[in-house]
Amino acid sequence: MSAIYQPFRYPDEIKPLVLEKEDLVFSDGSTVTSEDIWEFMTVTGPKRFPFAFSTNPAFGHQLSGDVTLISSIRRAYFGMTGIDRVKNIVRKGTPLVIVQGGISNDLYLASGCIPVGPMFIRGWLMNLQEGRGYRKANFDGAALLEEARQNLSFECCNLIANIGLLKNRNLPIAAIAPCLCSRCSDMAYAVEAYKSQSGAIPAFLMDYPVNHDWGEWRTTYLAEELHLMAERLGRISGKEVTDADLMAEIKLENRARALSRECEKIWRSGEVPPTNSIDRGFHHLALMGGFDFPVANKILEETRDELKVRVREGVKGFGLADNPARLFICGSCVTPNQNFVDKKGGVLVGSDDIWSSICMDVKETGDPFKNLAMAYGSLPYERSTEERAQWTIEQVKASHADGVIFMYNWGCNYQSAVATMITDIIKNETGLPAIIIEIGELARMESLEQSQNRIESFIEMLK
Repeated sequence: MSAIYQPFRYPDEIKPLVLEKEDLVFSDGSTVTSEDIWEFMTVTGPKRFPFAFSTNPAFGHQLSGDVTLISSIRRAYFGMTGIDRVKNIVRKGTPLVIVQGGISNDLYLASGCIPVGPMFIRGWLMNLQEGRGYRKANFDGAALLEEARQNLSFECCNLIANIGLLKNRNLPIAAIAPCLCSRCSDMAYAVEAYKSQSGAIPAFLMDYPVNHDWGEWRTTYLAEELHLMAERLGRISGKEVTDADLMAEIKLENRARALSRECEKIWRSGEVPPTNSIDRGFHHLALMGGFDFPVANKILEETRDELKVRVREGVKGFGLADNPARLFICGSCVTPNQNFVDKKGGVLVGSDDIWSSICMDVKETGDPFKNLAMAYGSLPYERSTEERAQWTIEQVKASHADGVIFMYNWGCNYQSAVATMITDIIKNETGLPAIIIEIGELARMESLEQSQNRIESFIEMLK
């Protein structure tokens, strides 16, 4: 008989700590009280999303289990209720636009659109039926991936393949409008393949020059592309994008990026890791904003304040081994299962993908389109392979990593092409062990043994 695992529950004794926090005030003026958050995370959430509260050790937990890190609880609430906010956005007629992951949202939000990544397509379909357990969610996700591949290509990476679901599914997507930066060569192929097969949804691409000459032409070219994209998005949303609109959004997201960098600096300053690997996910808030950047910034402020206390008091993250092996992750759109890494004696201390965009600062005076173009053009993750490797080395050293894992999804042509070169440069210049792992497990919840065995062996070697 298989074991029965009770769902994770937050203990009643922490309820006063949750309730003493301020209410969350959203952009539309609505308010969620701390009592509402407690009710959701202890009653409503486990019913709607039981897989997230699973304690089956074979699957790995989605919640960190650190019940005294209140910002983590509020961030988990914010993430789980994101689908509710999107549904409300759709009801109000705000267009959803498929974009390229890793690029900031300033332009899209200023244009009256809500940017979502390709993974959102499968997530939307998965959330049409709530109450799934881990195994049911895994089977349904695999079925959707197979459908997507048949509609698009079996060679496309698991994330980008989701665009294939748009062919036969009725989804609330108003446009496909990614910036074709070099992090993902599959995106351009997927968009063109979709256009040639059906083209029911308008699709247009923002070009990103791969010539890394730092001349003025590059900024001018990107600024022109940003203007053109704003005009196209404006026709979809019915909003004329002004300089003031874009500047206001830049300032809001600059605040998120600055808070995230501050959190990272504090985290790295601890003598021991102040949180476990799951609770290092605060950078996602600063990049995507959880569909409401003012609330994301509030939670980032709370995260910063709790990290300060933990570092000052020498608190070690929940569930971490003493002196865990510190892993820095390279590569796009993928990371090891955080709970698995912690359980095997490691801890994640950094990632180059999202961090690249978090390090971006956009000037807040002058022409906002040109400022955004300059920032886009300086993204370290999009530089030449040698320059990207040198920047990554700086981040690896700052994180005090013991080893580096370069991960990429099966089918990811660009990352697979640069992985060996970047990894070799990192090994040669830091002396740290580094490995490359190709995985085909994006969004899978079971049968992960192949990659997990390699990660566990790497952690054992570092220890």
